[in-house]
Amino acid sequence: MIRKLTASAFMAATLVLSGCSGGSSPAPADPDAAVDVATPQTPSSLDPCAGNSGYDLTYLKLIYAPLIDIDPKTLKPKPGLASSWDFVGPDKLTFTVKLRSGSTFHDGTPVDAQAVKVSMEHCLATGLVSVPSIKSIDVEAPDTLSIKLSSPTSGMPGYLSSRLGFVSSPTALRQYGNDFANHPVGAGPYQFARAVPNSEYFFTRFAGYRPVSGPGPIAAGINIKIISSDTAMTNALTSGAADFAYGVSESATAGLERLPNITVERTPQLGFTAIMINTKNNPVNNPKLRLAMEYALDRKAIAKAVLNSDTGIPAWSVYPPGATFHDDAADNAWPYDPDKARQLLAEAGFPNGVPIRGISVAAPPFSTVAVLVAEQWKKVGIEVNFTNIPGPQAISQFVAHNGAEVFSVGWPSQWSAPLNYNSLLGSTSYFRQNAEPNPEIARLIAQLNDTYSEAEQLAVVKQINQILIQRAEFIPIFHAPAVSAYTDRVHGFVPPLNGTPELAHLAVS
Repeated sequence: MIRKLTASAFMAATLVLSGCSGGSSPAPADPDAAVDVATPQTPSSLDPCAGNSGYDLTYLKLIYAPLIDIDPKTLKPKPGLASSWDFVGPDKLTFTVKLRSGSTFHDGTPVDAQAVKVSMEHCLATGLVSVPSIKSIDVEAPDTLSIKLSSPTSGMPGYLSSRLGFVSSPTALRQYGNDFANHPVGAGPYQFARAVPNSEYFFTRFAGYRPVSGPGPIAAGINIKIISSDTAMTNALTSGAADFAYGVSESATAGLERLPNITVERTPQLGFTAIMINTKNNPVNNPKLRLAMEYALDRKAIAKAVLNSDTGIPAWSVYPPGATFHDDAADNAWPYDPDKARQLLAEAGFPNGVPIRGISVAAPPFSTVAVLVAEQWKKVGIEVNFTNIPGPQAISQFVAHNGAEVFSVGWPSQWSAPLNYNSLLGSTSYFRQNAEPNPEIARLIAQLNDTYSEAEQLAVVKQINQILIQRAEFIPIFHAPAVSAYTDRVHGFVPPLNGTPELAHLAVS
């Protein structure tokens, strides 16, 4: 969903960001060949409702078919396992989903309404995906599901295009129980084959996959290798050990762009780097201190230093310029002003400075962001020592164990504003477990869920953003393009406007 920018205009922006180092047209795709993929991004879980990392989504979209799919070129919803869906009744408190016929899970069992009900109830039971407005999930017919709601939830299509809508096999859920994440079974284009956790993940083409439109998966398999260093990533692409790489750091691109048979793509994406805040904790429960932290940051300089380029855009709210729900009025909300930061710090009761505990995901760009924001905060008297922890463990340490006041991480924004704001700032948000409730934000999120047009939703988004500007509930840092690189053997790359590459589209000569 790209505001005012047509899909073609946004793709033009993508091409401006792209760098291509020659490369001839590849030979026809080989259906017997697997695609070797390199990335530094490790999944936290292959159970769609047990993971807590945005990195999971690329893996999950191989295994699971969503009820509602998202066009990667436009971010508009389209049929997935569901052929149609709609809110029913004048109060819109019933959401009906009609399934397409003939879909099966990898284990051969049918994808019917009862299977979807079991999958969704499993997902909600984990607690990581929370939709409190769901009262019941009822099977109306073998191909029809009715979701009863206690309050308006306009973001329901968004929920069913992500984790809640990634349908798991009830047979496999019963068979494997708590070990399902190690034996995931969905109805997506690829079946899980095996994994060496945090090292390699192997998937094979699912012959029974039925795409809604266009061809099904072409490659015989997708093999993902976890490669963290720039040098190793470059070596993998040049040696033939990898055909495609995503999550590529900007520091690696200069060398890759000089190679004759490598294409580098930079795609605008909705997500952003951020500092999350446990606002119940002292001393960050003081909004003036949080505002001091905002004004102390030179976001443009941080983005340039992290990316070693001018491709980053300072982030002031949840959506970047050009996106449907970007709020122009929020731009430059906290202009870089160290003197104002010092004044606010003194007004907060810390004229001599204040120490704060921090956690960072132990991987670029988040660890680098942590270093840079700590340097800038120190200049105004805010002393933050970040502890670097691997991704899923870092999230758990910050949220479940309340191990710090601030957390350097990324937020993979969703195309749906009601879903996005509820997931980030709602009362049941995973990241808000140690945050001070904000009744006004809660009221506006409820209002956002009771609006069904983009224009109405944007008006509510602007109201929420004004509260965020005044209260500094979290600290957005910058939006950066998603960077992918691939050899001239690769077919089918689709620039991902949400930052999540569609690996199932890939094939190699």
